[in-house]
Amino acid sequence: MIKQKIWIGLIVLAICLSTSFLMFTKTKQAEVTSTNNISNTQLALALSDQALHQWGFDEGNGNVTTDLSQLEGSNIHYTFKSDPEWKDGISGTSLLFDGYSNWLEIAPDKVQKTEESFAIEAWVAPRAYEWGDEGKASVIINQHDKEKNQGFVLGMGRHGYITFQLALNGEWYEIWSPKGQVLPKNQWSYVVAQFNKENHKLTLYLNGKIVEEIEVPENSLFTPADTQPLLVGKHNQAVAVSDIFQANMFNGLMDNVSLYNKVFSDETVKGHYKEVLNYFHNELPKPSTSFDRTVYKGDRYRPNYHFTAPQHWMNEPHAPIYYKGNYHLFYQFNPAGPFWHQIHWGHATSNDMIHWEDRPIALSPTEDTVARDGVWSGSATFDQNGIPVLFYTAGHDEMTPNQMTGIARPVDANDVHLNNWNMNPSPITIQQENIDTPKGKVMFGQFRDPYVWKDGDKWYQLVGSGVEESGGTALLYTSDDMEHWNYEKPFMIGDKVRFPRTGDVWELPFLVPIKNDQTGQQKYVFMISPYFMSSSPYASRFTFYWIGTWDSNTLEFIPDIEEPKMFDYGEHFTGAQGFADEKGRTIVTSLLQDRRSEIEKYESGWAHGAGLPLEIYLNHKQELGIRPIDEVQSLRSEELVSIENATMEEANIQLEKIQSDQVEIELELDVSSTKDAGLKILKERNYEEETFIFYKNETNTINIDRGRSSKNPTIEKGIQGGEIVLEDNNLKLHIFIDKSIVEAYVNNEISISSRVFPMLEQSKGLEVYGIDGEPFVRSLRVWSLETAIIKERD
Repeated sequence: MIKQKIWIGLIVLAICLSTSFLMFTKTKQAEVTSTNNISNTQLALALSDQALHQWGFDEGNGNVTTDLSQLEGSNIHYTFKSDPEWKDGISGTSLLFDGYSNWLEIAPDKVQKTEESFAIEAWVAPRAYEWGDEGKASVIINQHDKEKNQGFVLGMGRHGYITFQLALNGEWYEIWSPKGQVLPKNQWSYVVAQFNKENHKLTLYLNGKIVEEIEVPENSLFTPADTQPLLVGKHNQAVAVSDIFQANMFNGLMDNVSLYNKVFSDETVKGHYKEVLNYFHNELPKPSTSFDRTVYKGDRYRPNYHFTAPQHWMNEPHAPIYYKGNYHLFYQFNPAGPFWHQIHWGHATSNDMIHWEDRPIALSPTEDTVARDGVWSGSATFDQNGIPVLFYTAGHDEMTPNQMTGIARPVDANDVHLNNWNMNPSPITIQQENIDTPKGKVMFGQFRDPYVWKDGDKWYQLVGSGVEESGGTALLYTSDDMEHWNYEKPFMIGDKVRFPRTGDVWELPFLVPIKNDQTGQQKYVFMISPYFMSSSPYASRFTFYWIGTWDSNTLEFIPDIEEPKMFDYGEHFTGAQGFADEKGRTIVTSLLQDRRSEIEKYESGWAHGAGLPLEIYLNHKQELGIRPIDEVQSLRSEELVSIENATMEEANIQLEKIQSDQVEIELELDVSSTKDAGLKILKERNYEEETFIFYKNETNTINIDRGRSSKNPTIEKGIQGGEIVLEDNNLKLHIFIDKSIVEAYVNNEISISSRVFPMLEQSKGLEVYGIDGEPFVRSLRVWSLETAIIKERD
């Protein structure tokens, strides 16, 4: 393909020299053209073939793209060993810039220098906007050093505003597109920027029209940045988000990026765009900017049946709701890369909470809304007409405090997928200053994660916050119409002195009913995720809950016991939220922190994942019962082992044939004659790597031991666990292994969720074990599990 492209370039150049033909044409390959309804004709994308640098991105595969002006290959930086993502372009193919890991880089000595006037053009289709760290642009193309007032930048700022910046006579000049003139997401746009020395103007064009133009001093001379590389898709002086991640990178498609040593008339730019538009009968092709899950094919740690974001970084799943035959799950999402930044709401739908289909991003930081600078966690409920409504934490850095709660409604309530949402421009709840409580003042500015539900004729809203010197709290609000809210009181206040692991601030507070199906008795569970105002070894590890009674008339929640209980012993389960589904079950969703290093997240391209949806209920001991939803059984492919009343040796003979990191296990043991007993999972044959899930009789605790789970020194190890009292020395383990995720449910009372990253390929074995005695295997069943195929949206 590259050789073919070079020959095309030479032929075009010859034509230009002999006929003064000034239009470079991108030849469309037959198999590609059909997707954009173009026959074997030619479409002129570039203003001219006489460019200093010009990338057509028509290769369609590989990690090299040809600079058509220099007839040289340009390497495409990309984090994966596979090819970068190539998509249909305006003509031929285009290159997807993922927002964090891929760009083109031309060494300073290879950059063709502009002399006086110059122009830049590009066809771009942004997938998402960055926050714009330090006011810097997400770069389309640049070669600059702003600190030295050298070079130029063409890029996109917060909310999609276009900017052209450059140094003239050693002074820095910037122009930005005016209000409302932005690069729309998921659409092709044509951008041209020019410095015209003759008429001493800087001009910025969008889709053939001038959107901004300024005059500069006469006899202005461009000041180049000769020591800097020329970068496409990456900023020369990017802001470091962490030790490895950088901001100010373009996220979306690019086609035909060209740098010229001359300028073009307004009529030429306008006419060129019109020609392309006419070619497509006034409707440009729709770019494919969706996130492709197949880029992770072969990743040994990425879960196959637990929900994960289609790409990049996710945090807590939240706002679960059932509507018109579909479960909807939203989640904190960074479309720019596998790191925390510029938070959006991702969205997926399912008919069983196991097999999910990706939907368009539901909520994004948006200009002229209260969520201008971030859309953080929240919840979902129904309005008085039964229409789903989203409540979210709205970030607006020019307001004090910068955290409020907002509301969003579906654009089309008849759309069963709820693909599009409108955010109200104004907040619905703003934190009052100087709120007093019996235990101190509420922290002003710590105000997030609204949870809304209806009880009778009223709606209730919990918002996470903290009380100075005391601990976390959830502030309670009430409303008759979901739009106007009255502050009532703290729902509950924590005690971080007595219970330090419950933190300074409570995030994601929620209240859900639980019932005993046999007796019909109902109580409520109040659950929170702790947040710490300073560094803490307890951060992002725990979820706590209280069982009690709730009186909507007196607005009182009375816990059965004052001491909080830990929901999950594994120290990876966070970000829980609950809802009552259409079957009357109370379901809890969660995030399972992977806690890998930044470099491992960079190289893998993704971070975190959701836990299995869990059903919680009131058990016969008046305590919390926990079990995976029944729908998880739909994943069972083949029953690999099924035995009852066997010795440990007999069971292990059956387990020897299993080598898998994608299984479900039901194991019931009599542990009366052992000191420790349980199951080894993800075990290498020579025990170089193995993970233990075991019960310790001396302490009445259930534990996971990851001391030898991975030879990778950067992976966190240790033993995590907690108390459980067995009845009749009977230990029931229900275990799910999904690549790097391990979930164990113990006697339907306790859960242990963890992340395990063995390095050895053979670390996929299972073995029942005992210390100072052998457990008796009352039953053992093992199933291989299918991959829950998660579809991309169209």
